Amino acid sequence: MSYATIMVQVDVNGELGGRIHLAAKLADRFRSHLIGVSAWMPRPPFTIEGVMIDPKLTAADLRERSAVLNRRGQEFKAAVGIVGQRVEWRCSQEFPSEYIAREARAADLVIVSRERDVYDPYIFPDPGALVLRSGRPILAVPPEVDSLKGRRVVVAWKDSREARRAIQDALPFLQQADEVIVTEICESTDAAECQKRLRDVAQYLARHRVTAVAERVRPVEGTAEDALLRVVQDESADLIVTGAYGRSRLGEWIFGGMTQSLLTKSPVCCLFSH
Repeated sequence: MSYATIMVQVDVNGELGGRIHLAAKLADRFRSHLIGVSAWMPRPPFTIEGVMIDPKLTAADLRERSAVLNRRGQEFKAAVGIVGQRVEWRCSQEFPSEYIAREARAADLVIVSRERDVYDPYIFPDPGALVLRSGRPILAVPPEVDSLKGRRVVVAWKDSREARRAIQDALPFLQQADEVIVTEICESTDAAECQKRLRDVAQYLARHRVTAVAERVRPVEGTAEDALLRVVQDESADLIVTGAYGRSRLGEWIFGGMTQSLLTKSPVCCLFSH
């Protein structure tokens, strides 16, 4: 099993930095087809201090925006250093979250930025929305990270459909890791059951050619997410594999504490599956 096609979200403007370099290195490692994807939605009329602003775009404006996106594609191809049929560019003038979630049908893995200081849905995708809507594993990359060796990987286990899906989706990384640490954060009274579950997961991974699997049952100290991040620090891991958990309220997804914390605070890359 491998990632035959990797898709990476590309910002409309700014430096083509860490996330793009990371995607190029992963495409080289897995011999993947690499797709760069970007979207830029025109803004509707809005009001500032009682004054209606209508940024209505002319046909010339739309053509110029298309030219900007196409130039970005050329910059992306130059930055990743991949030539020929193994690199591709896709772009559109629509909401980034909706466009990327739809285009994810072409990929095995989608790479996005973990968070932003300022969220603008007309320019940037919402990583949480992509986790929930794309039907593909989402690799969320912190802003300062530009590579992912994945030599030591922490699997945040929870006996759920999402966690089982995440393990399956992450197999290409897990099979190349030097050590995989399967961890469950649980109450001390449940330690024996936790250990039994982790043993099953470790045996499953061993049968899929994942070697050097370690099992860690950790008590809840503070919050579960704090306990997990301490495991990551203690094990010097650079990748977390986890299910993404949320619930719908009035049509809007609300993430659970662990998923929300990892989407906003994790110092290392996180592979989410839902």
